[in-house]
Formats: sequence, structure tokens, C-alpha cells
Amino acid sequence: MIKKTFLLALPFALAACGSGKDDAPAAEATETIDPAATIDPGSVVQTFENTLLVVDANGVGPKGAPVFRFGSPRGEVDAGLAKAFGSEAETGENFDCGAGPMQFSSFGPLQVAYQDGKLAGWFLRSGEEVATSDGVQPGATPFALLKQERQLREFDTTLTGEFEYTSADYGTIGGFAEDGQITSLHAGMTCFFR
Repeated sequence: MIKKTFLLALPFALAACGSGKDDAPAAEATETIDPAATIDPGSVVQTFENTLLVVDANGVGPKGAPVFRFGSPRGEVDAGLAKAFGSEAETGENFDCGAGPMQFSSFGPLQVAYQDGKLAGWFLRSGEEVATSDGVQPGATPFALLKQERQLREFDTTLTGEFEYTSADYGTIGGFAEDGQITSLHAGMTCFFR
């Protein structure tokens, strides 16, 4: 169990804890996100037919269903994502985050972070089951294309290829790129060590 917990928490243990809204009220799932609905028809960013879950700068949700915003209760979020994904989450926790202990639920390439029982952030690796609401997917969307399509800032940090971009909903999504490919994305509270 310790090994499994460590592996689940590893992505959040790469850099310093980011900031999330600590006092954000629990949000109800009220908005629907679907990658196809937010992409400019003239854009070269793709829609992904096999996408089951969608993430954006402010939360997560099943494709085509209401979004769970940061601050939503863990029970509701996990239940909604598990139903859409077709299996229960693998869970873990990390007690060493700068912002305090965090708990995690993983659905394939998506790791959802919780603090004090509330949705606090997400981390996405390569996998066809999850994409951003504006159609960006690690491993499938070339980094050069994202730079062309979105306002993007690259950082010179101890973490290779760190960047952030302004998403289609005018939020901020962070990520990492290597060899011209996006390797991961994240939003909300993270637990990365620099």
C-alpha cells in the first residue's frame, strides 16, 4: 500500500505546492464542459472521440456533463468521475505537501487532488481518456501547436520544460513539455517540489 500511495502521489511531489483558493466555497456542478464545444472550428487543436473525462482551469467533470469546480466535495467528485470513467479510483495521499496533507484519486492518466475533503487540483499525463475543455491532450497535442494556438509562457526553473498557458475559458493551466511534446498538464493546487 505504501508503494502504491507513493506512486500515486509522485506527480504532485515533483515541485513546490502551488496556490489554490484555500477558502473557496464548495461549488456545485453546474456547467457542462465538452472539448468539442469550446474549440474554434478553424482551430487545428483536436477533439478526442475517446475522451471520457474533461479538465479545465477550474475543475474536472465527465465529458458532456456538469463540471465539478475546485471546492466541490470529494465524495461527489469521485462518484461522478468513477461513473463516467467506468471504474473506481485508485487512491493515495501525501503528507509532505507545503500546503498541508493532500489526498488523491486517480482515473487512468488523471490524478485529482483533494485537501480537507474538497477538490483542490488535478494532474494529467498522456492518455486518450482525458483532455482539456479546449482540446489539449498530453502526448497527442504538439507543444509547438499549443504555443501557436494559445497565449503561453515558458519558465526557466529546475523542472524541465515548465510552462503555463491561457485556456479557452481564460483560466491558467500549467504543464511540462519535452522533445516537442506536452508530457503533462495541471491546474489548481499542486504539490511539486523545486
